[in-house]
Amino acid sequence: MPSGCSIRALWIINNHDTVVFSSEFSEFNLVLLPCVKQEDIAAIFSKADKGETGTLNKKEFKSVVKDICQRYPQVELYLKKKKLRNIANLLKSANGDDTEVNIETFKQALSEVDTQMKNLPATAQVASQQGKYLAKCFNKMEKCEKKPEGPLRFRGEGRHRFQPFRYRHFGSFAPLGGEQTAAELPGDWVSIGHSSQWLWYSVYASKLVSWRTRSLVVSDWVRRFIFGRDSSSI
Repeated sequence: MPSGCSIRALWIINNHDTVVFSSEFSEFNLVLLPCVKQEDIAAIFSKADKGETGTLNKKEFKSVVKDICQRYPQVELYLKKKKLRNIANLLKSANGDDTEVNIETFKQALSEVDTQMKNLPATAQVASQQGKYLAKCFNKMEKCEKKPEGPLRFRGEGRHRFQPFRYRHFGSFAPLGGEQTAAELPGDWVSIGHSSQWLWYSVYASKLVSWRTRSLVVSDWVRRFIFGRDSSSI
């Protein structure tokens, strides 16, 4: 946010609740993919260990599986990457036994997930999705104060106010020059050539905010296509 801005009350996102009001920060701070901290793992284990036996059986663990995947989306992504059907298979791979697990095995399994976690790229696509997510949180603030819709709180009571942020990758483009572009789209689909350049044109134009801007940009492309980059010949 530019310096000298008169707005003092801002919003941030942190690990323990999705949106928190603060007047102490000078900019938006988005931490949308919380890591599985050691104290969080202990809290999850305690929440699932209803009999306080120090170990979890499959029935106890299944009671919190859904909330774990909701609270920490990277767990679900990791399971898909490793082609594991559910988080019980993750525990089995860490323990070699699918009957009961103790706190140390539980920590080992979830810590393995965090070692594979990567930060989201600093691109406009990520920023756009984060901004839309934040706007939805603002619009639902009053409603979610009364009726939280997020995952279960492992430390404390109740639920988080909002569902965690989930990034959806729609692909990327890289100009190669000579009216050619490399395109990478979901599903590991890669294309290089003139057709990808025209696909880039259409996507770029669709993301512009107004029809006036679109018409100006498209007209510039047409002039460049006809007369080249040297505008002095026009």
